[in-house]
Amino acid sequence: MDPASRKASLHEKRVEVGSINLGRDDATRHSEPLADGALPTEPAEAATGTNENSVNEGAADLKKNIGIFSATGMGVSLMVGSGIFSTPAAILGLVGTPSMALVLWGIGAVISFGGATAFIELGLMYRENGGTMRFLAHSFPKPKLMLSYLFAWTMIACIRPGAIAANGPVIGKYWLYAIGSDNNSSTGWHARGVGFGCITFVTLINILSARWSLRLINLLTVIKIAVLLVIVVTGIIAAAGGLNVERNSNWSRGFRGTSSDAHSYASALTKVFWAYDGFTNLVYSLGELRKPERNLPWSIGGSVAIVGFLYIMANVAFFVVVPIDIAVNSEEILAAEFTYRVFGHRIGRVVLPVLIGLSVLGAICAQTYGVSRLLDSANQVGFIPHGRKICGNHKRFGTPVSALLIMYALTMIYLLAPPPGKVFDLLVDFVQWSTWLFYGLAATGAIVLRFKRPRHPLRSFKSFHPLNILFISFCIYITVFPFIPPSKVKEDAPYPFYLSPLLGLITTLVGLIPWYLRLVWWPRQTGADLMAWVEAEEHDRGSDETDASTATSGQPGNVEHNKHESSNHQIA
Repeated sequence: MDPASRKASLHEKRVEVGSINLGRDDATRHSEPLADGALPTEPAEAATGTNENSVNEGAADLKKNIGIFSATGMGVSLMVGSGIFSTPAAILGLVGTPSMALVLWGIGAVISFGGATAFIELGLMYRENGGTMRFLAHSFPKPKLMLSYLFAWTMIACIRPGAIAANGPVIGKYWLYAIGSDNNSSTGWHARGVGFGCITFVTLINILSARWSLRLINLLTVIKIAVLLVIVVTGIIAAAGGLNVERNSNWSRGFRGTSSDAHSYASALTKVFWAYDGFTNLVYSLGELRKPERNLPWSIGGSVAIVGFLYIMANVAFFVVVPIDIAVNSEEILAAEFTYRVFGHRIGRVVLPVLIGLSVLGAICAQTYGVSRLLDSANQVGFIPHGRKICGNHKRFGTPVSALLIMYALTMIYLLAPPPGKVFDLLVDFVQWSTWLFYGLAATGAIVLRFKRPRHPLRSFKSFHPLNILFISFCIYITVFPFIPPSKVKEDAPYPFYLSPLLGLITTLVGLIPWYLRLVWWPRQTGADLMAWVEAEEHDRGSDETDASTATSGQPGNVEHNKHESSNHQIA
């Protein structure tokens, strides 16, 4: 088939598959004004029909609301959540010494940067909303978009609600610490009760008003950055002898006492990457980014660099002030112990722990606000049956009420189902297993597409493959080694060492059932083509195959025309 006929055939197939337009309608967009760089709420689906054979089309262009500063802030805001305040003590306990813990935080920054470059390359090639879901679809379309679907499944059913549930009790621990509760009473149901209230409050705000949700996110982002800067600056002053704090031997001991257990390092790296997770946040909103050729590399790369520096300096500060034995026993409230020793009772024990809790609340706000975008992207490509009802905005509130309530219910299961004890560690390891499995696959896709489509017209940035391979290797490490028994099994361990990664694996594999029903069984029954959007997007951009075919036939490639058509007729 000649290129022109093939392009026409693809267009006809696309029109047939998406014959009933369930895309964005400007008249249904939320009427409340947005803050600078804020993400608009998802529009209500146009009530034009209900055709389960159709793939939803984006009929209108997204507004380019996101500039370079807002884009960088999106990554920094989500990365600086509970991780830096809640994981340093656990990481120290796993590796044995502050020096080795600091090495892991530095490795985390380098590896995250290697992954970030892969996501930059992929993001410039595929500039629609959807992020990793779209990258996997184009990198590994066979069999039947399985990896893309499984990623969307785990994000909606596991990763996002599990992360919100893990952050909830952390807020409780800091606020209970602020009112004088001892560490033992704040590790169980009291902390989860506070988390329950915070998650409920955030969900209600997101249901009632998108504008106030954005205002809350912006306010809490300022608070979390300010708190982290206070910790870093005071730590530097303490290290220079400018504060009257008790000296310890944390740094003078060097690497003496460092653990050599591979399982411990896998678990420690899982927690390190929990803190760095968030640099991919922007790729889910690429359709709203201004000047992506310039802003995407600087914003994602800049956010990793900024957060990496702050994380390393914060850990230096923690262990300059807090002795190692107290640091390990402080668990998730190490930052509160630090502020108490530096600032005293009123500021250090009350005010700053409350602010740290608010900074973690900011992470929950950002995660909850992004839920509708994840569901909307999956709905637009046809992954969700009856997606209009789930992803559409409420007529009165103009917010995705159904999607928010579904995510709230899933979050409550993750929050309340685990037994009392180390629920945070369980949820972090559980969520991170699936997260980094798919991040590693996406980075692999960047390498695959370099060979599969070497002349992609929108690849204006090329990642450094050795860094990509390093990132992929560590993703393999932290998904494989958690299944290897540790050299020393604690008799009082609250759950088996393999439970968290096993739950992550099971949750991912369970997704094969809805994948088969939606993308294999349903098309056989109805004749629907739920994969046509992938090939259509490639040809809209002027794919390598089109370039090669037109070169052979002597006809122009018409790449600019295809790019223009893609921007005006986006198949989501």
